[in-house]
Amino acid sequence: MIQKKYWDPEIETMSSDALRKLQLSRLQEVVSRAYEKSNLYRQRFDTAGVKPTDINRLDDIKKLPLLEDAEFRATPLQDRLTVPISQIPVICSSGGTTGIPSPLPRTQRDWENNCIARQARARWTAGFRPGDIAQERTNYECTGAANKLIGVQRLTLCAGRGFLDNQIRLAQLLGVTIIVDVPSFALRYLDRARELGIDIKQTKIRAIWPGSETWVESYKKRLEARYGVTFLPGFYGASDTGGIEANECEYYNGYHIFADHVLFEIIDPETGDVLEDGQEGELVVTTLTLEALPLIRWRAGDITSILPYEPCPCGRTLPKMARVRGRIAQSALVKGKRIFPIDVEEVIFTTPGLGEEYQIIVDTPGEQDRLKVKAEYAPEVTSLKGMKGQVEEALTQALGVPTEVELVPGRSLEHAFFKAQRIITTYPKS
Repeated sequence: MIQKKYWDPEIETMSSDALRKLQLSRLQEVVSRAYEKSNLYRQRFDTAGVKPTDINRLDDIKKLPLLEDAEFRATPLQDRLTVPISQIPVICSSGGTTGIPSPLPRTQRDWENNCIARQARARWTAGFRPGDIAQERTNYECTGAANKLIGVQRLTLCAGRGFLDNQIRLAQLLGVTIIVDVPSFALRYLDRARELGIDIKQTKIRAIWPGSETWVESYKKRLEARYGVTFLPGFYGASDTGGIEANECEYYNGYHIFADHVLFEIIDPETGDVLEDGQEGELVVTTLTLEALPLIRWRAGDITSILPYEPCPCGRTLPKMARVRGRIAQSALVKGKRIFPIDVEEVIFTTPGLGEEYQIIVDTPGEQDRLKVKAEYAPEVTSLKGMKGQVEEALTQALGVPTEVELVPGRSLEHAFFKAQRIITTYPKS
């Protein structure tokens, strides 16, 4: 069985000069292919007055136009593709978080060298090892092939026919060691196990590998203590870009970017200007190894930053990004400041007497004059007025905006499965 520190040591410990050389070569190749084979990119590059021969340095990527997600999805698929449809054996799709799911055709090389290979690298970095049994609670087909490469057995989503109680019991029967799930779904799994009389601490489940969402550290620590499990290093990615694009290592000090597969930029979301490392803004992604449906300067809509470079104790030399704070479309603008659910969570989850469900209320279009939060309180709270004032003061101090809090009894709010469900719009939409 494989026993090594890095999944792909040549790439993960590559020198910065060698990495930049590799990135430039791949950038020039994808830009040339896109211009020659895709009607969309040829028209966009011609309009911008740029040719593939103009890309001679990595910084020359700024000459290429930014690609809005809505424009990309609205373009007929045949005008986006850079290979004939006959060369497409696999078709994935986007998740549909921001609209109707979009088809994502993949060549065989896309499927093997991006979807599967990136998944395997991230899992190994997170701590998956031969002998583990992973319960896959997401429905990505590439995970099976990635587990096979590592030597990990898997219990599939269809095991138990999708019924949570059956999946929990099967996990105990088969000795599952890692649960792979969206964090909020994993919480429901752990809660339901407790309701069924199963003490997770007495099972072989040692860890949860979270995806699609991020939780504040204080909440993860609370859950780890409650259930005796560890949240493995997380990852960042999108189906549109070919899968996982970055992942944490065991030091939890940033996400190592898969810079051999993707080129990241951070821009000011209002002006489109490229920002320096350490400055927070909107992530822009260029895929370097996707054949069928490359993305060139695609605006991901996520807010993060590229961290100033410094050696990582794990020994990996790839650049790192900060944790994503949230999506622009899933935030509230208050007094000129953009507030994301994760900003509110740190106060909610560290305030004794509050539950684990909350909502950010947006009751008018555009900018709000104050942050409005609805949160559950625990049964032991006796002074709602005092609690309300305490939470409002904590949020105002932490976020720097006026805050109004409404407290409601526990279990009053619908369980939120994704960050987007934390933002509740109450005004009529045209």
